[in-house]
Amino acid sequence: MSNSIRKRGFAAVSLAVLIAVAVPVTPAAAQQTRDKVLSIIAEASKASGAKDVKWESVSGGDAAFTVTNSETTFEEDGKAASLTAAAVTYTGAKPTADGGFSADSITATDVEFEGDDVSISAASLKITNYVGQSPEKIRAKTTTGERFDRIEAAGLEVTDENDKTVPIASISLTTSDFVAGVPRKVGFEMKSLVVPIDPADEQVKDLAELGYSKLSLDASFGGAWDDKAGRVTIDQLSISGAEAGGLKLSFVLGGITPEVVDALKKAEKDQAKQLEILQGVTVERMSLRYEDASLTKRVIAAQAKKQGIPEQAFVQQLGAIVPMMVTAIGNKDFEAKISAAASAFLKAPKSITVSAKPAKPTPVAEIMGAAMMAPQSLPTVLGADVKAND
Repeated sequence: MSNSIRKRGFAAVSLAVLIAVAVPVTPAAAQQTRDKVLSIIAEASKASGAKDVKWESVSGGDAAFTVTNSETTFEEDGKAASLTAAAVTYTGAKPTADGGFSADSITATDVEFEGDDVSISAASLKITNYVGQSPEKIRAKTTTGERFDRIEAAGLEVTDENDKTVPIASISLTTSDFVAGVPRKVGFEMKSLVVPIDPADEQVKDLAELGYSKLSLDASFGGAWDDKAGRVTIDQLSISGAEAGGLKLSFVLGGITPEVVDALKKAEKDQAKQLEILQGVTVERMSLRYEDASLTKRVIAAQAKKQGIPEQAFVQQLGAIVPMMVTAIGNKDFEAKISAAASAFLKAPKSITVSAKPAKPTPVAEIMGAAMMAPQSLPTVLGADVKAND
């Protein structure tokens, strides 16, 4: 049983892949394409670690067939888990030349994963243009061969070992531009993960003091790797909360060639070697942006109340402190940019953006050298800028 399934809220993606391989089988001797596919699926399920597979019925023909009330159980290190679905429908499924199977779509309803320390349910789940690995490749732990264009799940609930449930409206993962079985473009989106705010919970009591009874969070990721140019582009890595605010990170890195990726894999147990390899990576641009949606105003109001002063007076205090705090940077121009941006943001909190755009792609080794030998030059080396409310 995968640790990512047991311990991570984003386990709906792993759940989707398990659905593709954890369904029952009809007699292997049957000659229909449907039954050949089911035989492959059953073998792949066992190769993935399934202990037992049960189902109620299989209906439909080669073009589309449905497996109803399936249950697959797993056991690892003394821990048990089960995966159930009311119905799983395969459309356009057929065997592949290497012993796996493909399907135009796999849709499931009322999916539920039960583990020792977490349970995950989804009202619906769909996988588009799926290609599964053969049982032999799964047993050999081969990482290439399995692919899909899109996985989407809706109506999710994740419940931890303390019976705390977090609902998620939807999760989707897209992949494209495959080279040697590896996607060069990936996108992820999560909508409305609702976190309850309990004033009695020490971890979130500060949020309760700011007037939140819950947080509804969205997250997204979009990126691509141009292996020929050795460039990784992350258009957006973001997380945002309704009535709170959002962080957005984007960057472009160069020098990440297939050879570098292979070298990093080979040195996965040697952190010093990995750091050495990464020194050749170049920074082309980076940006971190915060967009406020009342969180800053709530913090200002709460802190002003604690100090027993008007909010405007507290803002003035902060505005006076910031220039003193940034003097340690040692770069007067950049210090002035930070002070001006902080002052404008505190007076009217909308957005604040920190960016880096070097005049030319700059190796990480050069950046690290500047940080150690002449830290005051780092903003100039990186072409750093800070803007508020732009």
